[in-house]
Amino acid sequence: MIRPLAITGLVLLGLLLPALFSSARAVELRLAYIEQDASPYLSGIGPAIPARPGIAVELVQRAVARLGVRLHLTRMPARRMIQEVKAGRQDGILGFRYSAERAQDLIFPMRDGQPDATRHAARLAHSLYRRQGSAITWDGRQIGGLTTPLAVSSTQLVADALQAQGIEIIRIESSGQMFAMLALERVDAVVSLDIIGDRQVTMQADTQAAARIEKVMPPVLIEDFHVPLGRAFHAANHDFAERLWAMIGELRDATYAELTPVYVAINP
Repeated sequence: MIRPLAITGLVLLGLLLPALFSSARAVELRLAYIEQDASPYLSGIGPAIPARPGIAVELVQRAVARLGVRLHLTRMPARRMIQEVKAGRQDGILGFRYSAERAQDLIFPMRDGQPDATRHAARLAHSLYRRQGSAITWDGRQIGGLTTPLAVSSTQLVADALQAQGIEIIRIESSGQMFAMLALERVDAVVSLDIIGDRQVTMQADTQAAARIEKVMPPVLIEDFHVPLGRAFHAANHDFAERLWAMIGELRDATYAELTPVYVAINP
């Protein structure tokens, strides 16, 4: 004979098992990210994951660890990432910009129909830097006054946006070299990631030339990168997805404050 207490226990167990099973399904998280260098957010080139993988990667590693989940990272060409998620071989993508096309296959953290800016993994602000007193202008829509090509060390998206305005650009991989050219008046202005450009100005603040460099607001371009998840994975692990995105937002500012000086020192 089954006692009432035993029946109650079985009922409770039946209620708890689905929740436990749902949580267990997310004990491992497989994320893909690009095998291109996007320092200081994503470091290194190729499939290997370096010891210092980038600030955005370390942020996600910390968030996943805080949730008690094992993280498996795989680097691959950008064109493969969505296909791998759709095939179920990856659960999501670390560091991806939102677009309506991508949202057909991936679930992004959303709020009021837009990507939730409070839960991004990386925000890339690209700003214009010029010498103080120069004739270079930026009104939030167009850059004016250039007599030389605009030096750019930012992403291809920035280069494309500037060239779409008819601006001639020169790509310079070393931010130190680019700001030296600006200080020596070899270029009129540069566009750089804020996280790099601000550091360059600070590092050279004691020199007369660097003291003449200033950042012009607003940023030329702002990109938010999220950790979107595949539709099937999200459907099976909805609560975990929300906790993951919330944890990324919770840890982000402190993680960037801690790691930015380290990574900028590695990549001057």
